[in-house]
Parts: sequence; C-alpha cells; structure tokens
Amino acid sequence: MNLEFKELQKEDIKEVIVLINQAYRAEKKDNAWTTESHLLSGIRVNENMMKEILEEKDTKTYIAKIDNKIVGTIQAKLEGENIHIGLFAVDTKSQASGIGKKLLEFAENSSSKLWKKSTFIMEVISTRTELMQYYIRRGYLNTNSFIEFPKSEYWKENTNEELKLLVLKKIIQK
Repeated sequence: MNLEFKELQKEDIKEVIVLINQAYRAEKKDNAWTTESHLLSGIRVNENMMKEILEEKDTKTYIAKIDNKIVGTIQAKLEGENIHIGLFAVDTKSQASGIGKKLLEFAENSSSKLWKKSTFIMEVISTRTELMQYYIRRGYLNTNSFIEFPKSEYWKENTNEELKLLVLKKIIQK
C-alpha cells in the first residue's frame, strides 16, 4: 500500500466532503464499521464548513492518499494545552485495512511536533463501543467525562436514546 499523507488543500475539499459524509452517514456496507446512520441522518459536513475549517487558526486537516485518491482524513486542532482530534474518516471501502491507524499516528506525531504538546482529546458517541475500543487500542483512555451532543440544522437524530459524547484522552510520552 503506497500511502502518503498531506495537508488538506482547497482543491481536495469536494472529495473529502464525499468521504466524510459516506463514512459518518452512509448505510453500513463493504468493510464500513464507522457509520452513525442508525443514530443520525443528514450530512456531517458541507463545502462551507470545510472552507471555514481550512481557514481556522491552529487547525490542521490531514489527508491520506493512495494512487492520488483520498482515502482518509483527520483534523488536529490546538485547544489550550491539548490537541483535539476530529473529523476522522476513512473511505468505507478501505476501512479495516490499517489506513486509519497510520493516519491517526501521522496526525498525532505531526501536530505534537508542530505545537509541542503531548495531550490529545477526542470525543466519540457514548453508545459506539466499537469505536471507543478502537481508540483505546490506540492508547486513548476513557475519561468517564461526557459532553452534550451538538445540535445542527444539518443532521437529525434517528434514535430515542439521548446522544452524548464520551471524552477520550491520550498522552504521548516525549
């Protein structure tokens, strides 16, 4: 697998939007296991959101490419003493192939060097135990701290369960 990592550029936005929305909201198929379609409908991101993200100070969005095709994306954002990881998605046909693991490691290493920080924070929907376990295998710890699930005009909850986000934390040893 000839995997290369780059920073997101404006010309990549349309391809990244499709990848993120499929990974987060598409029906489960192929090797896909990250979808939230059973919990949420609508989109996760659109072009305006991605353009704003690209312009945000202290935010880096990385992409993974194979043969010039974007197969993954992840965001690292400096928030005080922590680096917040988000918008992590791998092409549904490529999930369970190791791309996500390598992309997460790349984002952690790159952003840690850039901002000279070693603490990472991310959130996962609390009922998504398989995702939580994935991140725990990558060194993240369950903080048993929760935040309210964000509301948006772009998505709708498909469940009667109260959605909340579990905060996970990782400290990289320097």
